[in-house]
Amino acid sequence: MANVNSVQHAANVQQDDPYLWGVYEIATALSQDDTITMFTIPAGTTIVGGRLYGDDIDTGTETLELDVGVAGNADQFLDSGVLSGDPEAGKPETGICIELFGELAGGPITFTEATDVIVTVTAAAQAGGTGTLYLKMDATRYDARVSPPDAPI
Repeated sequence: MANVNSVQHAANVQQDDPYLWGVYEIATALSQDDTITMFTIPAGTTIVGGRLYGDDIDTGTETLELDVGVAGNADQFLDSGVLSGDPEAGKPETGICIELFGELAGGPITFTEATDVIVTVTAAAQAGGTGTLYLKMDATRYDARVSPPDAPI
């Protein structure tokens, strides 16, 4: 099991609202259970949505599956199922494009502590396996030193 970092996480890029983002160039195909740490959600951030997108990483008969979550809850934001990067009606190019759902289906999620967001390979690509993977989350901030936004006043 390999653990790698996006450029943003490796360089400790300061993330700020309204978007948190990470990019990872998959130069060598990833294996099952490999993880990519994409970025850190700062304390006091509420995630309201997001998207995983990228190149057509798995060619031929697709098997690639990715989860997006945090340590201890690997699919908190996404349990992708098999990802197809094949062309679809209304989609101008090949590639992965999937909205984050998971626990976000129940509404926004607030993080009171800085938390790393990870992408876990739950099933490796059958063929190809290389390309660029992007993760973007829509976020809002509050002052974590005062109180969370839903705390009674």
